Amino acid sequence: MKKIKRIIIHHSASEWGNAFTIDKWHKEKGWSGIGYHWIINNGYTNYSDYKNNRKFYELIGSIECGRTLDADEWIQANEKGAHAYGYNSDSIGICLIHKTGKYHKKMLNKLFSFLVELIIKFNIDIDNIVGHCELDSKKPECPSIDMEKLRNDLKNHFEEIDIE
Repeated sequence: MKKIKRIIIHHSASEWGNAFTIDKWHKEKGWSGIGYHWIINNGYTNYSDYKNNRKFYELIGSIECGRTLDADEWIQANEKGAHAYGYNSDSIGICLIHKTGKYHKKMLNKLFSFLVELIIKFNIDIDNIVGHCELDSKKPECPSIDMEKLRNDLKNHFEEIDIE
């Protein structure tokens, strides 16, 4: 059991999906189930919707639970993710459904506000919020977000509200 000390941001490398679909994909790889703790949706829940351009706008930016975490700041064996090899025992994995192009603003806004909540809840150092690409050179596109800008925006947010 280790204390949660980092949050790792990922993208799904797919244009569509949700927690159920990712759970299925990860099980097909032989894993016990979904490797991420939370999923941020893009509005395309399945391939047919994506292919037919049927986006569910009310789902854009919605968060689904993946691998469960309890309310404390410790990762138990049953809570350990499977999202960043070598870093799973002390990290939270968040996956945005995304492959190419730009993220929808609702997704990025939800990511930001959710990170604020997690930083406060688990006392995470903002410098320990990283993109998968920063930990694994084999994943240079993941999560396709300017992580330095995200960390700076988070730092500015906390300075503005003067949390001690």
